[in-house]
Amino acid sequence: MPIQKVTKNEIIAKALNVFSNKGYHNTSMSDLAAEVGLLKGSFYHYFISKEELMLQILESIDYELKSSVYPLAQHKQYPASKRMKLFLKGLSKVIVHKNGGCILGNTILETANIYPSFRVLLTTIMDGIIQSFTAIYQELHTQEQAHILAQQTLMELEGAIMFSKLYSNPSIFQDFQKRMIQRVETDS
Repeated sequence: MPIQKVTKNEIIAKALNVFSNKGYHNTSMSDLAAEVGLLKGSFYHYFISKEELMLQILESIDYELKSSVYPLAQHKQYPASKRMKLFLKGLSKVIVHKNGGCILGNTILETANIYPSFRVLLTTIMDGIIQSFTAIYQELHTQEQAHILAQQTLMELEGAIMFSKLYSNPSIFQDFQKRMIQRVETDS
């Protein structure tokens, strides 16, 4: 097999799909190397461990959310309903994967009590999502009420993703999105 030339970013993108579908613990370095088209030994040239790779995946998710998704919740020129719609669409694009559900929720369930470095980064990401929902709800509610609604929305989001996956029914997640948009339309 000829040596493949791949970038770390390409590996991160492909590994994200593997982790989303198989989970962190069920994914081997061999699985990751095969997905990228590398020999297992060559894979270690890019990442010394599965843990290092997952940290970089989480860092890339955090970066993408901060640079292109969280700002969608801050566009004050749009009404809360439009900001909610844009934010949910952007968030879904980054964290929800067709067959695997939510990479964040899955990783939290599998690793939060095992890998402190994952827990710190996942907490940072979830806090950013809550802050973004809070910014949307603050148009209609006090800071305290907006924060409570934001936490509830994140919990509902994760539940909707989980149920959509369990029942192989994407309309469950789509209905959640519609409810969240209506929540800010009805209150306005």
